[in-house]
Amino acid sequence: MESPTYPEEIDNPTVPAGAQRSPRQPLGEAERILSVVAGGLLAGLGVRRGGALGWAAGLTGAVLITRGLSGMAPVRRALRASPLEDQEARRRGWKSAAAVSWAVTIDRPRQELYAFWRDFSNLPAIMENVEKVEVIDETHSAWSVKGPAGVSFTWNARVTEDIPGQRIAWTSDENARVRNTGWVEFRDAPHDRGTEVRALILYEPPAGQAGRAVAKLLHREPGVQMRRDLRRFKQLMEAGEIPVNQPQRSVNG
Repeated sequence: MESPTYPEEIDNPTVPAGAQRSPRQPLGEAERILSVVAGGLLAGLGVRRGGALGWAAGLTGAVLITRGLSGMAPVRRALRASPLEDQEARRRGWKSAAAVSWAVTIDRPRQELYAFWRDFSNLPAIMENVEKVEVIDETHSAWSVKGPAGVSFTWNARVTEDIPGQRIAWTSDENARVRNTGWVEFRDAPHDRGTEVRALILYEPPAGQAGRAVAKLLHREPGVQMRRDLRRFKQLMEAGEIPVNQPQRSVNG
């Protein structure tokens, strides 16, 4: 069983009838359609091209698509920062913040799951976008992660909390290209059903919320990835392997 743990928000702005449109108000229907079409073409070009230019094209495409869809309340809710994200961005001095969390129940003892996760070099086996994790010492590690349009990001991370069998928390260094912090918890599931694994990541989206939008379009957004990665973690720990129809790596590389 897996479930999201990130709250939804409600956004229902009103605009007085006959008011002059400001840049924050919805576009006309024709303008929205044109913006979405142009944005889709640019995003597609970014995916095909890859690299830094591909990232720039994809980002521009995402901005246009977001602009075109901005008149739709579900889109505004999906792309707007939550109060928690706004609060954390101000507290940490980030331009913006994004928080994602997910939970899954795995039919294995929590000490076993903790031990696998605590050896960070194991994580590329379950995390599709993590290319490599080099363990430097007991609390420090170096990460290489594949981002949108084939752009790779690297940073060093530090363990900030370690409760054996229960909880691991970490934070990236201040110079990381994608600053982030997070935790994973392991709790006994009720009725002897194994272990509840809960994870949360808070990160600073490259290029702000527009960067978050293009990551969603390219299926590289951490919320989407976390759900997939925890599913792979469950499959690997319960069955000993990840099904061949999914990206798969062995624990030993």
